[in-house]
Amino acid sequence: MNARPVRFGLGLGFVGSVAETVEKAKRAADVGFDVVMVGDHLGDSGPLPTLVAIADAVPSIRISTLVINTPLYRPALLARDLATVDAASGGRLEIGLGSGYVEGDFAGAGVPFPSAAQRVELLTEHVTTIRELLSSPDYRPAPVQSPPPILVAGIGDKMLSLAAQSADIIAIAAQGHKDQLAERIEYIKTQAGPRFSQIELAFSFFQLSFGTTPDLTQLRSTTPKSTDEELLQSVTLLHGSVSQAAERIAALREEFGISYFTVNLAPDTAWQELERLLAAAR
Repeated sequence: MNARPVRFGLGLGFVGSVAETVEKAKRAADVGFDVVMVGDHLGDSGPLPTLVAIADAVPSIRISTLVINTPLYRPALLARDLATVDAASGGRLEIGLGSGYVEGDFAGAGVPFPSAAQRVELLTEHVTTIRELLSSPDYRPAPVQSPPPILVAGIGDKMLSLAAQSADIIAIAAQGHKDQLAERIEYIKTQAGPRFSQIELAFSFFQLSFGTTPDLTQLRSTTPKSTDEELLQSVTLLHGSVSQAAERIAALREEFGISYFTVNLAPDTAWQELERLLAAAR
């Protein structure tokens, strides 16, 4: 049994203006989410100013980036801004860092698109530098948390090896059958060694569908060659009744030690069902 308390995060996604995002964060807190998360893509509001606005308006909830497109930033400058956000939020920041995958973000920023290996190298530099700087008692501006927890999301060997050696939270981006998830967790254990017990495992449900046969269009966009039967077995699809969904979460927690579950806000999100799910799954 996982000794960590279960946590739930909500990715606020593409919800418009900062004011609209803040309102969604308020609703998320009201229905029981522990964390709200914003992404980092050109065309959306800047993630760090948005998190400051959320933290000011919703004092009960933790805030996170899922995830910062680190190759677009310099580590020392990003560390300064993250420390500022942690201080402004009273120590509620969780730092989600990623290697970047949308080539258009790089083109829009006028930055060459690095290879996959180069992006992992840049992410490694960011994780190392940010942790070192924000752990120092002499660092200014001083964060409240020293340092704020660092989350790394990934599925491949290089990303999970980096996360196993350096991250506080690992978000496992598995989309196949749960056997894939099991194999990836075993890989993390091997890479982490003794520090595995210090790592919080996170998992994101890409699509939710309560009470009806799910529309697989959204999920198929990530794995277009999969059959309907394969998609219905995807570990990242949470469907069925609310009680069945809660049982799925409990099973993943019991079998794999996952304690942090996240879902993404969708246009057809039913807040009442999310509230029922969180109550049933705790």
